[in-house]
Amino acid sequence: MRKNVIASAFAAVIVLSASACGRHDKASLPVEASAAGVIGVKVVKPQAGEAALTRATAELRARHEAVLSPEVSGRIARTFVDIGDRVKKGQALLELSSSTPALQIEQAKAAKAMAEANLKAAETEHARTLELQKGDAAPQAVVDKVTTGLELARVGLQQATVAVAMAEDFYAKHFVRAPFDGVVTARYKSPGEFVTSMPATPVLGVVDVGSVELRIAVPETIVDVLKAGADLDGVLSPSGKPFKARVRVVGTVVEAGNRTVDVRADVVGKLPAEARPGAMAELTLGVKGSVSGLFVPADAIHGQGADTFVFAVEGDKLRRRAVQVERLNPGQVRILSGIGADELVVVEGAAGLSDGASVRVSE
Repeated sequence: MRKNVIASAFAAVIVLSASACGRHDKASLPVEASAAGVIGVKVVKPQAGEAALTRATAELRARHEAVLSPEVSGRIARTFVDIGDRVKKGQALLELSSSTPALQIEQAKAAKAMAEANLKAAETEHARTLELQKGDAAPQAVVDKVTTGLELARVGLQQATVAVAMAEDFYAKHFVRAPFDGVVTARYKSPGEFVTSMPATPVLGVVDVGSVELRIAVPETIVDVLKAGADLDGVLSPSGKPFKARVRVVGTVVEAGNRTVDVRADVVGKLPAEARPGAMAELTLGVKGSVSGLFVPADAIHGQGADTFVFAVEGDKLRRRAVQVERLNPGQVRILSGIGADELVVVEGAAGLSDGASVRVSE
């Protein structure tokens, strides 16, 4: 099963404080290099303000999804399903060539039959010897010998029984079966191809489309407004179909790269037909939260996770500055650390440049 959390995009209304300094120049085409080879860049100063957060973007994901691989190596003999087919838990989806394992089962069964016959003969011999002993016709050494033979026959049957079970288990491993009820979403291999168990060769993908959940990355600053059991209103994108959701769990760990917390919610009632795994939805939070701080356009942010950075202009040089950010909506991010309110942050023209490049600030 694939662990994939997406960055959440929050609808935010930025209310700039009266004391905010700097300005955000309008977007324009990249400025050409000067005759001296100095690149012109557009800059802004981080804007101090407050963001009101009421909505979140979520991704619909199946709670149960699996990429299936065979337990043994071999050549694919048959596939019983195709993409889009609904399957039941335990259903055979693919078979590897299994003629040899089938013969091994027959061989093990024959050995078991022989062990059963040996046990029957040993039991008869043991009973006859005990009768002879009662009439003093069989010495103790003979009795001990046939008793040991009986025990060996019993052990032999146990071994033969285990051998049959092992042969049947090995034969069963030549079939790939559905781990749960679901739909086949991918078929990676075809009959005739050779697949291995180590390293595992993916052969089929199965998703339980009836176990769809919503995954939301909520900024840590407002995650406390959401509680398990809270009801949310949602709209599927792009169909616009409304639905209800309920928060199932609020994560306890903050993702270091984007300072968000993983929140999971379940759809309440019947799922709209468009609610497929991988679809996007807009959720209205149950209560209103807000954050304040320094904000810059999303275009100023480069990299992701622990390698997130911006380019700042110091004099006539470009400087790479590592930052921590919180993505509030597709066009705006909040700066958590790394730059101050008076610095000039590049929003246009830094593509292809590196730390220390000579630049000039364009009007």
